[in-house]
Amino acid sequence: MKKILIIILLFLNFHNFSLAESRFGELTEMRDEKMRGKDGQWVRPHPGPFIWNHIESEKGNFFWVDADQYVIYAQEHNQTILATIWPHANWDQKSCKRKKAKSPFGKRFTKYLSKPCSMDDYKNFLTKLVDRYDGDGSNDMPGLTKPIKYWDVMNEPEFKMFFKGSKEDFIEIFNFSSKVIKEKQPDAVIVMAGAAGMFRENKKYWKSVLPEIKDHFDIANIHHISGPDGQCDKELWVDEFAELLKSVDVDKPIWLTEAMTCGPPVKAWVNAFLNGAEIIIDVGVNAPGAKMSKKSRKKLNEFIAEYDGFTLIKSLSKDQVEFSYSDGSKKTLNLN
Repeated sequence: MKKILIIILLFLNFHNFSLAESRFGELTEMRDEKMRGKDGQWVRPHPGPFIWNHIESEKGNFFWVDADQYVIYAQEHNQTILATIWPHANWDQKSCKRKKAKSPFGKRFTKYLSKPCSMDDYKNFLTKLVDRYDGDGSNDMPGLTKPIKYWDVMNEPEFKMFFKGSKEDFIEIFNFSSKVIKEKQPDAVIVMAGAAGMFRENKKYWKSVLPEIKDHFDIANIHHISGPDGQCDKELWVDEFAELLKSVDVDKPIWLTEAMTCGPPVKAWVNAFLNGAEIIIDVGVNAPGAKMSKKSRKKLNEFIAEYDGFTLIKSLSKDQVEFSYSDGSKKTLNLN
């Protein structure tokens, strides 16, 4: 049953790894000036440049220009990147005659979405990717000052539009990727491939998969996209996702890395935080699908500017919450 407890304390206990100060971020797209994210916040390039096929379009030939552009921009604007890894390359998938798949990202994306034919070739790409942006001083991108530490391995695998493979294929790729990343970058933070909501089919998929991958990720990850009928979940699925995690004995921080709402966004964001979300990444102003009104967008931006950086959120009543900060100060927000 959904409910908001009268008092919920949300501490930043990130299992001994550091967190950027901001609690907010946006999906980003470098080609769109309005989709490049805000200074000092999280950014999740989507689909982003960390696509095997884009970086290594021919075996052994690596193209880093686009990925470097995102990293350089993030450095210049004090953004923290959550990088989504896509383990697909056309040349690799052709080598074992995989079937083509339709991508929601069109021609700019790979034509195949199956498990790699050669996990060794995939490992070579993944190792070079992490090596370029890990900031260890060896083989780094020229001018790297803010390494990538947060890696989001794949995206909504329960949907065939993003991954054309079995549960077993996903589990193998995910666990394999996590091990490779951690071997190359021991302080890396692995983010679970985002669950595409908490509909019945999502719950069934993840209830089966989570026990098999839970030792290979640090952050649990949920998405909330408004459906074709325009309906939203008032806690942006965070409460039901938390329940699912508990049911399979997974105790991990929760991030909401795609947040779209069709209702008042500030109330939805607060509800998500109260129910356990520690980071919320908005889909952005020009993302496909339902658009937030200009008035709602203005209110959300004002909320973020005023209350970001909190270390604790507490519900005082049905319509009032309190935010606490590391310097001991507190701020109250009325939700009416």
